[in-house]
Amino acid sequence: MDRVLGQSQAIDLLNLQLTTGRQHHAYIFHGPVGVGKFTTALAYARVLLCHDTSTDLAGRTIACDACPSCKLLADLTPDPQSTKDDDTLGLTTAHPDLHVIRKELARYSDDANTRNRKLTRIPVEVLRSALIEPANLAPKLASGKVFIVDEAELLNPAGQNALLKTLEEPPPGTTLILVTGNEDRLLPTIRSRCMRIAFSPLPDKAIEDWCTQQAPDLSDQHHRALVEFASGSLGRAELITRYSLLSWTDAILPALDHAAQARPTADLGQQIFSFIDTFASEFVKAHANASKEAANKLAADLMWSLIATRARARLAQLAQNCAPDDPINNEQILSPWLAVIDATEQAQKHLGSNVNLSITCDHIAVALTRSLAPSY
Repeated sequence: MDRVLGQSQAIDLLNLQLTTGRQHHAYIFHGPVGVGKFTTALAYARVLLCHDTSTDLAGRTIACDACPSCKLLADLTPDPQSTKDDDTLGLTTAHPDLHVIRKELARYSDDANTRNRKLTRIPVEVLRSALIEPANLAPKLASGKVFIVDEAELLNPAGQNALLKTLEEPPPGTTLILVTGNEDRLLPTIRSRCMRIAFSPLPDKAIEDWCTQQAPDLSDQHHRALVEFASGSLGRAELITRYSLLSWTDAILPALDHAAQARPTADLGQQIFSFIDTFASEFVKAHANASKEAANKLAADLMWSLIATRARARLAQLAQNCAPDDPINNEQILSPWLAVIDATEQAQKHLGSNVNLSITCDHIAVALTRSLAPSY
């Protein structure tokens, strides 16, 4: 676990629990997408399932790398600097006592209705067959069982309620790890029964180093844009480079500055929609089990984040010139970019309420233009 980048506080806490033998039966790994939560969950599971752990020179409990469990997981533990997608079925079948629950498991369900659903949620049927029922079975390799629920916020209330009994009365040797980028979507009853482990955005230096290694041909301008767009997420940085999302920064960010200079972009809503739709289509082509609706949401989240990140950067720049004893003038200076952030949050709510994507894009374009329009 010490190879996970930039998450020393979370890793130290987990190492302490391993060293003292006081592991919790259920965890919530929460924090931004792409900062190492799932990678850490796999690494922690590897130690928990090891048959012959030992202590290294730093006093940390480590896996032996030689027992049957470690050998099964040898090829499954990802490189912490890699953000390549893991094969869902491979993760689920590689080790008999490691169970990874993802929305894509619906495609392998015995139930036709479950198989044919859009992959936007983790169906309760998947949760029952992949977690609740196996949790009550004896481990196959006699070292306990670990269940990792990726994107746990995609469990609907019925699924979360179905999980409660397992959280309240976990079978001996069973560990549950809920990985989420949005902890607020988990019910209070779920959160209260789990130990929460916070993961933070990675420092810009980590993203810069990754860019230097993985995208050495970027111009200085695109290098800076990628670091800003990534916002401390290696996973996001990889998506940006793989799907050429720096074209977004070339079009959308100047449009924001132009709007602030009373030069709005007439077709901004159409541009935003086109970027989102193109990314989602390419993502679905690259992922056999992906849903277009889920890919649209992923793309929209990236777009809103791009806009909000630039707004926060502009706020930081403007705040440096604000006089501490002039709150009225400061509000006039800062409020346009604060309104931009509000517009992205409103757009996210619209998509969450199933408002048409094209309409949402037009709406945010109007909101951005009005927010940034100079007042004379």
